[in-house]
Amino acid sequence: MSHGRRADRLNGASKASDLIGMTVKNYKDEKLGKVEDLAVDVESGRIVQVILSTGGFIGIGDMLTAVPPGALHHDVANKVLHLDSTKEKLKDAPKFETAKWAENSNRENLSRVYRYYGEDSSFTFINKGDDVAAGNQNSDSTRNPDRAWSKDRMPGTSRTMIPESRLAHVQKASKLMGYQVQNMQDEKLGKVENLLVDIAAGRVVAVVISSGGFLGMGDELSAVPPTALRFASDRETLKLDASKEMLSSSPRFKANEWPDFAQPGYASGVYRAYKVDPYFTTNMTAEADNTARNVRDRDDRTLTPLNQGNSQADVDVTTRIRKEIIAKKTMSVNARNVKVITTGGRVTLRGPVNSAEEKRLIGEIAGNIAQMENVDNQLEVK
Repeated sequence: MSHGRRADRLNGASKASDLIGMTVKNYKDEKLGKVEDLAVDVESGRIVQVILSTGGFIGIGDMLTAVPPGALHHDVANKVLHLDSTKEKLKDAPKFETAKWAENSNRENLSRVYRYYGEDSSFTFINKGDDVAAGNQNSDSTRNPDRAWSKDRMPGTSRTMIPESRLAHVQKASKLMGYQVQNMQDEKLGKVENLLVDIAAGRVVAVVISSGGFLGMGDELSAVPPTALRFASDRETLKLDASKEMLSSSPRFKANEWPDFAQPGYASGVYRAYKVDPYFTTNMTAEADNTARNVRDRDDRTLTPLNQGNSQADVDVTTRIRKEIIAKKTMSVNARNVKVITTGGRVTLRGPVNSAEEKRLIGEIAGNIAQMENVDNQLEVK
C-alpha cells in the first residue's frame, strides 16, 4: 500500500478534534479543501468516510464530498492531509449531503466512493434496509466467558457485536464527542471527550472517556477500545460493559498529559485491559521485557483488573493507592497507569514503569496502605 500503509499496523493515532478542520492538499501543494467531519462506526472500530468541504478551493460554492480514509496521507509535521487528486477530479467526485446521511452511508454510495479513488474496501457495507441499520432491533452486546466480546450477530433479541467486516451505525465524530457513556447497570461513567483515529488504516484506535468524576479522581481520562462500546437503543448513549472496579484498574491519564497512543506497546495495553484483540499487530521487539510479561499474562492464574475484589474494603484500598500514585508529581505516565488489583485485602501491582525508583515508590505506597506483607509487586522496569 502507498506510504507504507498497512491495515494491520498501528500507523498513527491522531485526535479526531485535530483532524476536523485540517487543510487537505494534493501533492502539488494545491489546496483542495478541509476536513468537515469523520464518519465513523464505533461498534466495528472503523472510519467509514472522511467528509471534505471543498467550497472556495476548487472554484465553486460550498460542497461536501467524501473520500475513503486510506486515500489520505497525514503529514503530521506540517499538520496537513494529502489527497492524490487534481481539482478537476475532485469536482467530479461523488457528492455528500448531510441531510441524506443514511443514504450517503449505505452500501451503494460507499462502494461508489471507494471505487472512485481506487480503494478496495476491506469490509462489506450494509444495505440501507438491513435490520442492523434500521434501528428496530435489539443490539445488546455480550461477552464470552473469557470476557472477550462476542463477534457474531445472533437473531432476535440476543443480537450481539457485529463482525469487523460489517458496519452498523455510522455517526459523525463531532457528534460522538460529548455522548454520555454508561455501564450495563445504567450508571453514568462519563462522556466521550475525543476519538483517537488511525487514518491510514481507516480505524478508530480508542475512544477517550472522561471517567475521573465517576471514579472520584477529578480530571482523569480513560482510553477504551471502540469495539468494547455499543450504542444504547436510543442511539444517543454509549454502553460499556465494565464495572467501576475494572475502569479504575485500567489505563488512565491526566487531561493535560496524554500518552503517546501511536506506540503499539501503550495502545495494546489499553486493548488488553478490556480483553479486546487490537486490530494492529504489536512489534514484540519494541519492548525487551515483553516476553516474560506475555507468558505470565496468558496464565489463567495471573490476576487481571477483572479480578479486582467487589467488596467496599478492596475497592477503597485500590482507590487510595491509585490516588497516592497520581499525587506524586514525579511519576511518569507509565507509573500512573500501572494496574492496582486488590482481592481479599491482597494487592497486586502490575505493568511497566520507567525506573527502579518508581517501582520502589509504588510498592511503598501500596505497603503503607495495605501493609507490605499483603503486596505482590510485579511492576517491571522498561
